[in-house]
Amino acid sequence: MSTRAPIRVLLIGTGFGSIVHAPGFARNPAFALAGVASGTLENAKRVAAEFSIPYATGDWKRMLEEVDADLVSIATPVDLHYPMARAALERGRHVLCEKPFAMNAAQARELAALAESKGVVHVVNHEFRHYPARETLTRTIQEGGLGRLEHVLIQDRIPGWARNPTRRLTWLTEKERGGGYLGALGSHHIDQLILWGGPIRRVSCALRTVAAEYADQHPEFRKITADDTFTLIVQFESGARGILDLFGAAQVRGGSMEAYGSTDSMTVLDGYRLGRPKPDGSFEEVAIPEDLRIEPTPEMPLLAPFLVKVEMIRAAIQEGKPPSPTFRDAVEVQRVLDAARLSDSSGAWETLRG
Repeated sequence: MSTRAPIRVLLIGTGFGSIVHAPGFARNPAFALAGVASGTLENAKRVAAEFSIPYATGDWKRMLEEVDADLVSIATPVDLHYPMARAALERGRHVLCEKPFAMNAAQARELAALAESKGVVHVVNHEFRHYPARETLTRTIQEGGLGRLEHVLIQDRIPGWARNPTRRLTWLTEKERGGGYLGALGSHHIDQLILWGGPIRRVSCALRTVAAEYADQHPEFRKITADDTFTLIVQFESGARGILDLFGAAQVRGGSMEAYGSTDSMTVLDGYRLGRPKPDGSFEEVAIPEDLRIEPTPEMPLLAPFLVKVEMIRAAIQEGKPPSPTFRDAVEVQRVLDAARLSDSSGAWETLRG
């Protein structure tokens, strides 16, 4: 019996990369971490020591040139995604990229076309879609279990900088670097909206930076240029509507996802529980199919759905199975993000552009 050679992985980024990407690949025996790069050499060496990675550097370009690998995993600020992904693709390597995977739709289309021309596996890390409750609702909608989908409501509540002034001001606060919650969390929700409702025709969006409104008390907040709050309304091509409301100055973390159809409705109670609303305000538990169940990872909740993504990538590379979402799929998310920002500027509904 032949033994497959491990899929060699180069990791770029040691923030989210060190707490989700690295442990995720380390837990799957089909992969071997071959190198790690960070903007800070000390961080690269720290992660290399923790995961027994043989190569560490502060120069990602040098790593791509010096280390043989099959897959490049990118977990860096958004403004670096395009040059990093392009460099990896030009070398014929498979790519996993964090979301949103580009600064705009033009970059996204270019990367998708290049990945397709190279014939490599290319995936954007919308791992939230793999939570069992969401996967079950996706399957239910696609099989017609709600009838005609008519309305989707997603609410998200984050104790952001306005409520937690000690929170670090990173690239996420910088609009010019692709920061802001619309991209960081909104992209996940938009991916979910498209999974449930199909193509989106037009959007209306209002962005807000609540933290900036407290700059008199916290002068450092004047540096925050990216959004921390937004309301996005989408009209699907089917005629259904979706509302995505994120408030980044909440006292506690929370949120909900509700999908309403012509014959039934369901609510995502948390990542692992799906409910059907009852007249008294309670919920009837909806069973999660056996093949969609995953084991929670309490030490790092996002690791559990990421492990699903890692196994999907393995199957795509070794068995030719289709991964998701591809760069081409993620172009649609980027088109919505672009239209949302344009709508915020124009104050009007904006139709998605080609």
